[in-house]
Amino acid sequence: MAQIFINYRRRSDAYAAALLDELLSQSLGVDNVFRAGRSIPAGDNYIVAIREAIQSCSIMLVIVGKDWGEEFSRGDNQEDWVRREIEEGLAARKPIIPILLSGVPRITPEQLPRSIEAVAELQYLRFDYRNTRQDSRYIAEQIIRRTPDLTRRQLGLSRQVRRLWDRSRLNGS
Repeated sequence: MAQIFINYRRRSDAYAAALLDELLSQSLGVDNVFRAGRSIPAGDNYIVAIREAIQSCSIMLVIVGKDWGEEFSRGDNQEDWVRREIEEGLAARKPIIPILLSGVPRITPEQLPRSIEAVAELQYLRFDYRNTRQDSRYIAEQIIRRTPDLTRRQLGLSRQVRRLWDRSRLNGS
């Protein structure tokens, strides 16, 4: 199963999620990145596939676009898959990294349902449309630093992956 789970809103952040998926897949391997829109085969039960992907991932990236926080319902909206996925990631004690898109301010607890307020306290990374390659490389480095169970074997042995791996090890992770 994929080691990196990408959580995103289809309505507003799907293109950024797809681009980050593509760039991370190039550097870390396509089989190591799960994005529901690409990773779930036609005809598979998406609920089961998403739950299995969350349980087996090493890290969850939460894509945060301009209206991300405003789209949450403070009620018990079980149809909000962004919320459900984050709740499952928190319950499974998965490392979660918010990825703030261009110009998005820091997340505040007031924006979030109580069940996922902890996300507001997590250190975030940026993914800016002006610096997509640079930002995706930095995100990949941080993923490698943050998840010691991602080994060279799991990531494959591409030259770029070896450079990222070696650089993260030299920087003290």
